[in-house]
Amino acid sequence: MKTIFSNNITWIDIENPNEKDLENLKEKYRLHPFIAEQFLPSIQRPKIEEYPNQLFMVLHFPVFNSEKRETRPMELDFIITPQVVITSHQKEIPSLKIFFEDCDIQEHHKDQYFKTSGHLLFGILDFMIDECLPMLDHIAEKIDDIENQVFKGKEREMLNEISLLKKDIIDFRRAIKPQRSVLEILEKKSLRVFSRETKPMAQEVIGSNIRVWNVLENLRELISSIEQTNNSLLSYKLSNIMKILTVFSFITLPLSVIVGFFGMNVFGQILIIEHRSAWLIILLSMVLFVSLMTIYFKNKKWL
Repeated sequence: MKTIFSNNITWIDIENPNEKDLENLKEKYRLHPFIAEQFLPSIQRPKIEEYPNQLFMVLHFPVFNSEKRETRPMELDFIITPQVVITSHQKEIPSLKIFFEDCDIQEHHKDQYFKTSGHLLFGILDFMIDECLPMLDHIAEKIDDIENQVFKGKEREMLNEISLLKKDIIDFRRAIKPQRSVLEILEKKSLRVFSRETKPMAQEVIGSNIRVWNVLENLRELISSIEQTNNSLLSYKLSNIMKILTVFSFITLPLSVIVGFFGMNVFGQILIIEHRSAWLIILLSMVLFVSLMTIYFKNKKWL
């Protein structure tokens, strides 16, 4: 449990909360029973609930795991009272950690955000949503790299990369899209719960969410287009291979029939069989047949 206190405003950040943390908060801040009931369990969908002098909010933010090379939504719970902002999460959220350390060290951050609990709340939200953009830049760079590899003839190798990137975008969308409705409700409540000064901050947070969503949608369309192009190139190469194999099969099948026909011992005393140059005549006939078939296929532009 980490705490920052400035201008009569307290920010408490709790990572991996337990029953002891909950009991301390209940005793010290008199949490509403419904908030205390929902504080520890994981909540899969964003929500916002207002109680007397207390606001409970659940949001999810995308967090990139460099080891597993994937983006996963991370739950972040907020409990807001007139003088206290409590944030709770199961694992470390890098953007929240950066903002907390900046507020702890830099005095101008305290002067800017620790005016009221509303200023602090919207400051946290705006910073964390804006921090999604560098992660989206990372996805954009990967898309550019995949595009270059696709047009270098590495379509098959890019299938897995495209799938992983689409999974990242899906997880990003799962975190970002549901935020909009909660943030809009928060904006409507801001005048009543906080002060009129926080209204522009609430609108800025919604604007940041829209900006991130628009960038995310653009990336989704880009990777979908690249996937279609990649699949088209793979299909084209596969069709070429199948065409060549089909042509060769069509040419070699009659040759196999000829060889099998003359290889049977049922002809008796046939002149061509007894002739010492029979093998050469048969071979030349086969070469002539292959040549004629090749010329025919070329005229048809099948080769």
